[in-house]
Amino acid sequence: MPDLSSRKIVSNATPLPAEAPAAVQAGGRFFTSGIISDRAGGLESESHRVFQLIAELLRSSGVARGDVVRTRIWHTSKNGIEAEKALRIVHGVIFDHPGPTLTIVQVERLPGGVEVSVELEGIVGSAENAVRFESDFDSSSSLAVRVGDEFWTSGLKGDPNADRDTQVAQAVGDARGLMERAGVGEGDVVSTRHFMRQDVQFKSDPTEWLAFKALSIPTSAGIAVAGVGDPKHAFMLELEGVIGASSDRTNLRSGRTSEVDHNYCRAVRVGGGDLVYVAGTTAIVPADMVQHPFEVGPQVKDTLEIIRWALSKIGLRWDDLIHTRTYVVGGDEKVAEAITALEDVLPVNQVASTIIGVPVLGRPEVVVEIEARAIKIS
Repeated sequence: MPDLSSRKIVSNATPLPAEAPAAVQAGGRFFTSGIISDRAGGLESESHRVFQLIAELLRSSGVARGDVVRTRIWHTSKNGIEAEKALRIVHGVIFDHPGPTLTIVQVERLPGGVEVSVELEGIVGSAENAVRFESDFDSSSSLAVRVGDEFWTSGLKGDPNADRDTQVAQAVGDARGLMERAGVGEGDVVSTRHFMRQDVQFKSDPTEWLAFKALSIPTSAGIAVAGVGDPKHAFMLELEGVIGASSDRTNLRSGRTSEVDHNYCRAVRVGGGDLVYVAGTTAIVPADMVQHPFEVGPQVKDTLEIIRWALSKIGLRWDDLIHTRTYVVGGDEKVAEAITALEDVLPVNQVASTIIGVPVLGRPEVVVEIEARAIKIS
């Protein structure tokens, strides 16, 4: 594993919140904020501009395009299928085949009214040694990537013509197949997130998904979104794994009932490793009471305090935080309020950040959810 003793900040692209750097590199790990276009103009124009900015960002960071292991694209187009086709084509122009994992999600809104936001994750120097599975030539993407002991998947979906639970089972089955090929055990899963079409939210996790998580108790985030591809697609999942994690990991729970009910934990650290994964976190205290119901700014601050607590319990400091992804319910003014709150609390120009507007979260009074990554560098 590369030396993680320093943090390199890159700021020559357009992130929001504005106080966030465009990208952060800690040793060999590279995270970007949600990069948006500096020129409004619709999905096609913005997507080309965003990827142009990303190409420049990678070049100035000294990160090869082949070092990128994950691309995640958020868009607000109402035509999910056509938008996804267009975005996959643009992705294929920027990256060489075979490329990184790719997840495309249709969301409610993005900061500043833009239509496209893109975030990347990379491992510097991994281009020659990465193993890529099920690569697609047109989009220069892969369904899964393994670098050393680490493993990432694209957003995996089932047959859109199947019912919801069958789609879940098919996506989980695809994940299991990719993991088996990569040598990743089911107890090695460290982090998951799933995106659900907003009209098919789960009152309880489908049996197949619950059973899959039970084998590792990873971090998790379940986010309702406008769409995940075909209008009939109901569910999409992606995950990260670390080979050997099943025998040497810390799964931190925080006393919330939902963690037990849904087979996940608040944070995961593998052995004495430097990287910590933090689950989608909300302003719910262990008694299952929501702090500051319906209030975006205060919930951002309360949620970040819970993340701070989790990092301290698992052996890291607040200064080790390197990336956050914040989901916000409400209109443009609520997204702006979340940005202000993040800028007030996060270390200035130190943490890559992405902001996403969503239609609803797990409970009506919950209007903010935040995922995080931290790297022991302080």
